[in-house]
Amino acid sequence: MMEVLNYLDGEIKTSFELLPDEMVVYVLSFVDTDTLLNCRLVSKRWLDLIEAYVFQEKASRENEYVNNGNGYFSFSEIDTNTVRKLDLPWYIFYVICKHDPFNRNLVKNPCGHEGLKYWVSTSYHNMWIVEKSPEGASPLPNDPDFDGHTSCFVSTYRQCSKQQKIIFKDYGLNSTVMKYLNPEIFVSEWYSGRFDCGCKYTLKAAIHDSNGKLIEQHNYNDVLPQWEANIWTKASHSFKNQSDANHLILYHSGVDTQFWAGHYGTKISGSVVKVILPIRFKCAEK
Repeated sequence: MMEVLNYLDGEIKTSFELLPDEMVVYVLSFVDTDTLLNCRLVSKRWLDLIEAYVFQEKASRENEYVNNGNGYFSFSEIDTNTVRKLDLPWYIFYVICKHDPFNRNLVKNPCGHEGLKYWVSTSYHNMWIVEKSPEGASPLPNDPDFDGHTSCFVSTYRQCSKQQKIIFKDYGLNSTVMKYLNPEIFVSEWYSGRFDCGCKYTLKAAIHDSNGKLIEQHNYNDVLPQWEANIWTKASHSFKNQSDANHLILYHSGVDTQFWAGHYGTKISGSVVKVILPIRFKCAEK
């Protein structure tokens, strides 16, 4: 393409440089995320416009069609027009456009629909199985935590435990982002037993910093008695002000209380870990 040159204020300007800021912002908002990051190096004007407006405009415009038209998970608490009112630095919008990490489940294979993939056994007897639908118990509740899945993990007469490590920087949530947002981290999980066999359930969620030091841990335990164990219960906890969080280890265990041969123990499904995007506006809403 031939470059058209124009003289303005004694300097040679390209036709693109003569465009008003609004047009430059609009055009650049169609550039892919990583290329747009590099475009900040083109000139002082591009740097200022990209950091002040372009990433936010890109996030707002794309919110209307990403995820099959449902919008970014990160903006699930607000509408598209409100995205432009958010008071957040450019790199938060960059992370959302690239990774969409907020307000969505970061646990992989939360219902066992992929077998035991992504989960690491922490017990000597790795005897977990997956039931396509709960046996001897009610079906999974109609809740978004299950994302349409019907399956669950099931323990046995020996203590079964496993864990999954969620590394936040894998989703763009590096130390700069976490320190600026100081976000809430929400953890939850559903558990049940069979109608004819009692069981024990344990949930542990531990947040660590970049050096592996434990910042905060939540422990939850429950015993479901025989003949009363087949009701699904949700355990949940919110970690507040997690500016130093680097990763979270989600651990759960189960065992039946009758010591019956076979898989009559705790049923677990719908594991959830979410980093919540704090909503801050540029001006007070009327």
